[in-house]
Amino acid sequence: MTAVRLLIADDHPIVVQGITRFAELEPTLEVIGAAASADALLALLETTTPDVISLDVQMPGMEGPRTVEAVAAAGAPVLLFTLHPIDLAIASLIHAGAAGYLPKSSSLERYVEAIHALHGGGRVLPPELEALLDAPAAKAPSELLTPREMQVFERLVMGETIKEAAFSLGLSVSTVYTYSDRIRTKLGVRTQPELVRYAASWDLDQR
Repeated sequence: MTAVRLLIADDHPIVVQGITRFAELEPTLEVIGAAASADALLALLETTTPDVISLDVQMPGMEGPRTVEAVAAAGAPVLLFTLHPIDLAIASLIHAGAAGYLPKSSSLERYVEAIHALHGGGRVLPPELEALLDAPAAKAPSELLTPREMQVFERLVMGETIKEAAFSLGLSVSTVYTYSDRIRTKLGVRTQPELVRYAASWDLDQR
């Protein structure tokens, strides 16, 4: 069996060293590089072609779904290997392109199994994570909103009032109120702060 080429993105040297040493004794796994930050990972992906990427979601430079989308765009499946518990934030990273999740409390044998599963085109999703994937807050707004609703959404999370958004978009105030209500319902949020937090999780508050 050809060894799976693994790229590790983790800012904890003990994790990188542990996996690397284990891989030296595991003929089906080859560590071809490591990065300690999101920026270093993206730079490394310009010159390396891993079969699978192991990603710690809490390392420096991580920007949630935006980073995962950029990493997944390299073409290799992404395994979220992290201490972060299963929650909506992890679900949003699966929607952004990650193919699996494994807690760092897992054994190295289970880690290798997960790497091979992803390399074979599978996914590694615990049942409790699968259950979260349909939650509105775990999905990108573009999956839930119409193009016009997205326009209103973006104006609101930029801090514009209903009246200001109506003026910016050339719509009536009552129409924007209607869109605002639809947006909150579809995204599962009730207040403006919740709307802003949702946007921040998808890095949409800076558009």
